[in-house]
Amino acid sequence: MFITHRVRRAFLALGVIMLAILTPGAASANDHGGGGAPEPMVFTMNVGTKAYVQFGLIFETGSPEAAHELVTYRPKIQHEIILLMSGKDEAHLRTLAGKKELVEEIIELANHIIHEDQKTGVKEVLFTRFLIQ
Repeated sequence: MFITHRVRRAFLALGVIMLAILTPGAASANDHGGGGAPEPMVFTMNVGTKAYVQFGLIFETGSPEAAHELVTYRPKIQHEIILLMSGKDEAHLRTLAGKKELVEEIIELANHIIHEDQKTGVKEVLFTRFLIQ
């Protein structure tokens, strides 16, 4: 049977795709092997009476134990951040000072929940997005 060059290339491409799908390969960002950035906490909520804020956070920790505690206490941390945001002023959050103040408050809040300090617990909170509309 005669197979054209084009058909042969199509079968080869299909084989490569099948091999990539069926072969367990490199670690993904969701693996516990360290392949990629951590999943951010994302919040969307009303701020004031006429606007909403959406932001994502990634926590940098001083130890693997603190990172584990963040995962364990994630629902409580999210709850407390939502409560913290309920008292925020939209105009202040639009400023650099307002965002930096929020970061410091979230660091303090998270470390309080996981029973750590800024040296061994949450060292930094990074915004992955921040939108007020």
